[in-house]
Amino acid sequence: MEFMQRISHQLIDPLEEEKDEESFIVLGIYYPAILTQQQQDKKGVSGSGFLNSFFSRNDEENPDFLSDVHSRIHLTYRTRFAPIPRAADGPSPLSFHFLFRDNPLNTIENVLFNSDCFNTDIGWGCMIRTGQSLLANAIQIALLGRGFRVNEDGTGSESEILGMFMDNFEAPFSIHNFVKKGLELSNKKPGEWFGPAATSRSIQSLLRDFSECGLDECLISVSSGDVYEEEVEELLGKNENGKILLLLGVKLGINGINEYYWDEIKEILGSEFSVGIAGGRPSSSLYFIGYRNNELIYLDPHNPQPSVQPGNESLFYESCHTVNYGKLSLSDLDPSMLIGILISGRDHWVKWKESTKSSRIFNVLNKRPSDFDIACDDEIESINSDSNDNGLLVEGDYVDVKPFSQLHCNSCCEIDDSYQDVQCKKQQIMVMDDNEASSNAVDVEVEKVLVERETIDMVDGEALKLATE
Repeated sequence: MEFMQRISHQLIDPLEEEKDEESFIVLGIYYPAILTQQQQDKKGVSGSGFLNSFFSRNDEENPDFLSDVHSRIHLTYRTRFAPIPRAADGPSPLSFHFLFRDNPLNTIENVLFNSDCFNTDIGWGCMIRTGQSLLANAIQIALLGRGFRVNEDGTGSESEILGMFMDNFEAPFSIHNFVKKGLELSNKKPGEWFGPAATSRSIQSLLRDFSECGLDECLISVSSGDVYEEEVEELLGKNENGKILLLLGVKLGINGINEYYWDEIKEILGSEFSVGIAGGRPSSSLYFIGYRNNELIYLDPHNPQPSVQPGNESLFYESCHTVNYGKLSLSDLDPSMLIGILISGRDHWVKWKESTKSSRIFNVLNKRPSDFDIACDDEIESINSDSNDNGLLVEGDYVDVKPFSQLHCNSCCEIDDSYQDVQCKKQQIMVMDDNEASSNAVDVEVEKVLVERETIDMVDGEALKLATE
């Protein structure tokens, strides 16, 4: 009880005064950088037990912070798992790209015995692993509570959760089943890199196939932070205490995250609703669980571990926790990411909805537009694409805005000076044609905009049609 009271007191209250910039924040819990006397005494305990070795990692770090990091479920690359057959028109496990990333002995074994199958996800599975980590921690919080700590409660109480993520076809949330759903829903073949959209679709489908996992539903948006109240209310109408995972794929910039969103990214990770963010650098997905100053704290899936065979589950459980975390500056963060939000019942939903009223990322709308299909196959991620160092616009880059589905005729369009209120991103966007965008006469930041119907040419007032691709 004392521990739970301490956790409740540490939960961030947005109305409280600003915390010390050096503090650590992990999924809504605040850890001061300056240790209390009790924590210093805790670290000073002599002996060779768990706590002594656990806190020897860094004498300057808060032990409660490290305990929290250690308790997050961390899923990584695995080697020598049950073979995943390649697709006839998909990547080959023997390609140069894959062969030299694995242990040479594993590579030789794979060539001899499973040359047409994938026995490891090294080089292509990092986004799946960060998606698994996000889902696993959402389930852990839903079933065991945010106050669960491995070093105090042991791994036994979460063994059933971790068993859902083992690397075989029988485990409901294994990489094998992620790949299966990726092919069915997103045309992602084994060995191909997933993006946020493919990952969220796979999670939603797998969760619906295994409803006894502890989450009642998963609602996704593959290309925006839009959440539809009608869909959430329908679920809560069936179960007032239902647990709903929201997965929101957003792109907050072109080649890098716009500084405009930095503070809100930190607010999201500092929220009691957060279950983390899957994102990272180009071609390198990471699982973000918190921040300190302007650096995000992450768990890295790129550290390969051997797959664990049935009968040795305890080894797998132990391998899913670590105190080794990384830090990434917000300025280096890829703009595409998958944000996880856990709603636990109606009161939680009302509170989260209220918190989004001033959000620049989230939008709670009454209902999904009936005449506009947003379930498109366009991937919004740039994590798996080559970076564009010259700073020019890249074909296909765009900023999603609320479709003008309510505008059924040109005559009902109203122009507010030189701007159109697109509402969705709570920004004012001025649409310019290519000639204007390339002109040096106006110093503005220009982004391509995907629209449904027509926009207005702001130079001479004539309607300018923008073809959607």
